[in-house]
Amino acid sequence: MGQLDWKQRWLALCLIIWGSVAFANERIGNFTLLDQHGKATELHYHSDATAVVLMAYRSDSAPAVQAARALMQLQSQFDNLRVFLINTGNEQRADIRQSLRESGVELPVLIDRVGLIKQDLGFEYAGQALLLDPARWQLVYQGPVLNPASQATDPLARALQEHYAGQPVSEAVIAMPDSFHDQTLAIDNTAAQNPVSYSETIAPILMQKCVDCHRPGGIGPWSMTGHLMVQGFSPMIRETILTKRMPPWHADPEVGHFAQDISLTVEEERAIINWIDAGAPRGDGPDPLADVTPVESNWTLGEPDLIIDLPAFTVPATGVLDYEDFEVPNPLNEPVWVKAVQIIPGDRQAVHHVIATVGPNSTSSGGVNGNALTDPQLMTFVPGNDVYQYPEGTGLYVPAGSSFHAQMHYTTYGRESSDKTRIGLYFADHEPEHVLQHYAIINPQLSIPAGAREHEESAYYQLQRDAVVYALFPHAHYRGKASSFSFRYPDGREELVLSSPNYDFNWQRYFKFEEPKRVPAGTMIIHRTIYDNSANNPSNPEPDALVSWGEQTSEEMLYGGISYRYLEPPQPGFIVDPQSHFMTSLALGFLDINMDGRVSLSEMPAPMRDALALTFTMLDNNKSGGLEYDQLFQLITQTPVGEALMDAI
Repeated sequence: MGQLDWKQRWLALCLIIWGSVAFANERIGNFTLLDQHGKATELHYHSDATAVVLMAYRSDSAPAVQAARALMQLQSQFDNLRVFLINTGNEQRADIRQSLRESGVELPVLIDRVGLIKQDLGFEYAGQALLLDPARWQLVYQGPVLNPASQATDPLARALQEHYAGQPVSEAVIAMPDSFHDQTLAIDNTAAQNPVSYSETIAPILMQKCVDCHRPGGIGPWSMTGHLMVQGFSPMIRETILTKRMPPWHADPEVGHFAQDISLTVEEERAIINWIDAGAPRGDGPDPLADVTPVESNWTLGEPDLIIDLPAFTVPATGVLDYEDFEVPNPLNEPVWVKAVQIIPGDRQAVHHVIATVGPNSTSSGGVNGNALTDPQLMTFVPGNDVYQYPEGTGLYVPAGSSFHAQMHYTTYGRESSDKTRIGLYFADHEPEHVLQHYAIINPQLSIPAGAREHEESAYYQLQRDAVVYALFPHAHYRGKASSFSFRYPDGREELVLSSPNYDFNWQRYFKFEEPKRVPAGTMIIHRTIYDNSANNPSNPEPDALVSWGEQTSEEMLYGGISYRYLEPPQPGFIVDPQSHFMTSLALGFLDINMDGRVSLSEMPAPMRDALALTFTMLDNNKSGGLEYDQLFQLITQTPVGEALMDAI
């Protein structure tokens, strides 16, 4: 090449400077992916790191595995460095875990099953790495981890040294060596290359997965009433899809199958993002969204057979409110069986939850009030869960002379408002074969350390009879990060049946199995929740606080709802588990810390151990070292010390 004249040299210098500035200002957008264990990772959550490294990874790529081992060493050398591998193939989690065990790599592998993150990050080769500055999520280095020329310092290590020293990275972009050119990533450009039809592809997806909320009168903050509305909100749609905030479905797709799943398929997600990246064009054809109609009725299932109007309540602008317990006498003169329920809050911003139950009429029962935990439950309303259709062949018995009770939890939001919640009941035409049951797994002894990023609490419910489980409901407050349910069968085998790896307090729901689960007596239904009590949790009201059980959202709960029925139909009289059995199951589920099916004396509350010692010895007639269900039932129902225990709990 001949010498360049001054104009050419000036142009080349400008291009180099412009390219460096553009690269330095390139901001990496947020995303959420699940790893090889089903754990959710949100990139921008790690804003407190000094640096973050992302590397494209394939288990069958020897250079990528070698680079991953080098990343483990770098992570040990540089304080507060976070490293994530991005799997860009179609590998199964179990295969990835096996490969990592064989290679000795101990790093999270985030699985990009749709391929959109790979596309956004510009990954072309397995082993290609990006170094990010989390202060502004800027890209500061792109290239290989290791130097194939075996120079003194590998390029990523040098970039990290300069970044940690507060210096600009001297070589911000390094081409991948020739040895990596056979490590190209499989890229599905079909959708990106072929225009996506708004009329035939995008609008039908939105109609099926989004419009129920995003329509006039719906609970969505804006309405999808045509192409222009969707195009205007397309950047927000893109961001909420990539961070898994929308559609609001938070079950791990690889664990269980659930009814009314509104999550996007791989093909749907890819189509929407590629269409948005192309400018969200209108294209030819009719606009199905132009025909979206407003919500015609607040009653999703039609006019109810009975509407219960709860008392009006004024919610103040500020402050922490105690629970309100409303009672409405049953106006019916005959018993009925309920088959479905809908709860409509008067002010959705103020109503945190409603637990609707059927219980005694306090006037005719001598002042006995309802109990939200032990009375037969109609349903629980939380954001995202306002309609409950009971499973076929089941119902809830409502006797004449009873009362409807509602435990109301209100939260203030800066201005005074008025709430008048309504409950709609739908009746069965005839007596169903089975009584629908609800049970709540709770752990009132939970304790979450201040600043803890991942603190786990658990409890369980042990079925004393064969049963059919229909649905599960995870509930926590603002610190809830992930939640799961497992069945531990009498033979010791444990099956994960529901995982919500990125739990969202704002969207809670009963997850109904497509095929109800039949489980034998003795099965433990184990509920686990992971809490984020750190400052990185943007919803955390007080990161410096030790958090315990409490009803307010500033406190926390481990609460796992179960919807089920016993396998055999009930005896005449509709007798279900009395309160004493509920309290026994409750106590067993959270006191049995090691989950061996019995409560040892050492697992009892420390202040009560001395008082319980003699009783324990007497009731432990099989000398198992602890009290199993029947023995614990005796302790609770037949001894004064058992009553004291329940009072303490």
